[in-house]
Amino acid sequence: MRFRIGLDIGATKTKIIMITPEGKIVARAKIKTDSDKTAEPIVERASAAIENLVRQQGLTMTEIEAVAVGIAGFSNPRTGMIDVSPNLHWCNVPFKQLLADRIGKKVHMANDVNAAAWGEFTTGAGRGAQDIVAVFVGSGIGGGIVCNGLLVEGGTGTAGEVGHMTFRAGGLQCDCGRRGCFEAYAGGMPLERRMRQAAAAGKSPGLVKLVKGEIGKINTRTVRLAAEAGDPVAAKAWREAEEALITLSANLISLLNPDRLVIGGGVVEGNPGLFKLIKDKVPVRAVALSARHAQIVKSELGDDAVAIGAAALADLYRRDDLPGG
Repeated sequence: MRFRIGLDIGATKTKIIMITPEGKIVARAKIKTDSDKTAEPIVERASAAIENLVRQQGLTMTEIEAVAVGIAGFSNPRTGMIDVSPNLHWCNVPFKQLLADRIGKKVHMANDVNAAAWGEFTTGAGRGAQDIVAVFVGSGIGGGIVCNGLLVEGGTGTAGEVGHMTFRAGGLQCDCGRRGCFEAYAGGMPLERRMRQAAAAGKSPGLVKLVKGEIGKINTRTVRLAAEAGDPVAAKAWREAEEALITLSANLISLLNPDRLVIGGGVVEGNPGLFKLIKDKVPVRAVALSARHAQIVKSELGDDAVAIGAAALADLYRRDDLPGG
């Protein structure tokens, strides 16, 4: 049996998963990322962790058919270059080649959310469908598109950046440098930062009371609870977040006519009513025929989605005519 290995490299931790050709997880490991603004330390730690994982299974690297990485940021699967990764503070890093040189295996690379979408498509909430859109709402908002059974990555690997489409022209400042992005309104990190600033300025007393004055404990859940308790500033921010996610979901269904819209991420998981709201409101906001066809479902793979999807993409990318090959 030939195995695949997928890596999910995040800002603080790196997850490594080994799967069979059928997608069954056989081993896993987790290490600290600690990128320190350079790629070499994580290349070394990830390589050692991969080799250790393989040894623990009584295998050798010759029995590993494919290795792939899902990584946050703007990366080009064709060149293997990470152009910009804000979370890791990397610019113009040839990560794919660095890791390949260290482990002596060909490495494939994809944007982390594209990898997660492919994981949901192959073994998660999208399995059995041909066309899916996946939206993950966590610290930011990311998306992935599978059309006619193929992952849509675009000319430079940046297709699916749904969080940076415009919700309100000239609106809130987004971390990407532009204004009015969906992420600026509904991404967990921007929302929490905005509400912490409001609380510190004395503009959201209900929220401050809820967290007992510990402003650092403000998160999307406490913002929602303060909104439900009647804090007007929290209520406005939470309504805008809800509206942004409803609008984004409806737009994606209208534009792409998917079989399924898969929704996940920490903000959705931490606020259970949000999924129901989206599911209830989107059908009357999207194109009717597309809305009737699309199933709106929760993601199933959770924190494993990126690593599983990367491992599955590794198998796909072994064909040299595909982007990550």
